[in-house]
Amino acid sequence: MQKSFFIISILVAEVASGQQPASTVWLALRVPVTINNKWQVINDAGYRTMGYSTSAWQYLYRTGIKYFISNEWSVAAGIAFFYTRTSVEKLNHEFGKEFRLWQELNYKHDFKGRFTLQNRFRTEERFFAATKTKKEYNAFRLRYRISGTQKLSDKWSLQAGDEYMEQEAAGNFSFNQNRLMFYAIYEANATTQFQGGYMWSLLPSSSLHILTISLQKSFSLHADKKHS
Repeated sequence: MQKSFFIISILVAEVASGQQPASTVWLALRVPVTINNKWQVINDAGYRTMGYSTSAWQYLYRTGIKYFISNEWSVAAGIAFFYTRTSVEKLNHEFGKEFRLWQELNYKHDFKGRFTLQNRFRTEERFFAATKTKKEYNAFRLRYRISGTQKLSDKWSLQAGDEYMEQEAAGNFSFNQNRLMFYAIYEANATTQFQGGYMWSLLPSSSLHILTISLQKSFSLHADKKHS
């Protein structure tokens, strides 16, 4: 009995560890394009590593359109493509494909230009293609993120936030993950922003340590550049 329990425990551990690495680096490029004072095109590309190496764990591209209802409220929707390695084995070169539809509602409030409170509610319809080890399946995820950004100077800011996610798959609605994040932000100029920091993601059976580095380059087709 003890031997059987030991074997089952090993198999469960191997499956859990094969789902994703324990640590990763997320590199991101964001290119928002402001059309006018109401509309903006969103473009995000990402490269995520296996551990602290250069080996790819995941590629992604997200795009969409954002509409600014007011200075504080906005809505957005779009599509995304994710390519994720199916296991952490170095000899495994298979990437699973995910197509995603997403929609979100954003609220942002500035307190005298020094502190900004941001709320984001996002829904996602996820479509996973079949791989060698899994059949194709669909999922629906709800995400709520709250964050605060404190401006330290004209160039530097600090941001802290938390994002909670629930997901429905195969008729079951359950906890998906929770992300706790801390970032430093550097504004090189009016259109260029660098961001780096740390994120801890709590998963149903494990956790993930994430180092993040991102570059945002904004473009505008309109004289009013207040949206970023």
